Amino acid sequence: MVNPERLFQAIAFAARAHEGEKRKGENPPPYICHPFFVGLELLRAGCDEDTVIAGILHDTLEDGFPGLPREEVVEALQKNFEARVVELIQGVTEPKDPNMTREEKERTWEERKLRYRERLSSLSPEVRAIACADMWANILEFWQTLQREGVKALEIFNVKDIGKKLEHWQQEINIFYEKDGEGKYPYLCLADRAREVLEDIRALVNRFGTGEHLEL
Repeated sequence: MVNPERLFQAIAFAARAHEGEKRKGENPPPYICHPFFVGLELLRAGCDEDTVIAGILHDTLEDGFPGLPREEVVEALQKNFEARVVELIQGVTEPKDPNMTREEKERTWEERKLRYRERLSSLSPEVRAIACADMWANILEFWQTLQREGVKALEIFNVKDIGKKLEHWQQEINIFYEKDGEGKYPYLCLADRAREVLEDIRALVNRFGTGEHLEL
């Protein structure tokens, strides 16, 4: 069972990190909904306490405290949380420039995602658990946005070809099964669910007439 004091501390820190931030879409929810859901899903999957805490905090370095240097956020995390939690957060954090423009994000998207998948393959099962919960949360959120906003939802990503985004998610799922399937790590139940919803997304995108080539 997760220590409630540590759990509250992580939620409070994440809420401050993402204060005022929104998710993507026409009527996006507060950003904190995403890391909170990630932590809850890791808890539901039976992951250990440090992994759950790191899941709640997983975006604090990459997307939290806008305008604050990443080094200062690391220091704040080190001051408030155990070394293993900070290591797990750093393991799942993409080393991108926080000041990157939308155009730069689009131009470098494929290269950045390839490096992310290569790094993911070499990290610990606990880091992959957080990455899997993050992916699952993103897939579920996109599925809900797609149903609510229709074809306009295809424009919310930093890659114009939605097929590439779906393929990236599929390759992530493959990594989780290849690396941790034999050990039957508890987080793989999230990969199972993500795979199911990803198939539903592909079917809906195809019905929009924009993804006939999307065979995952």
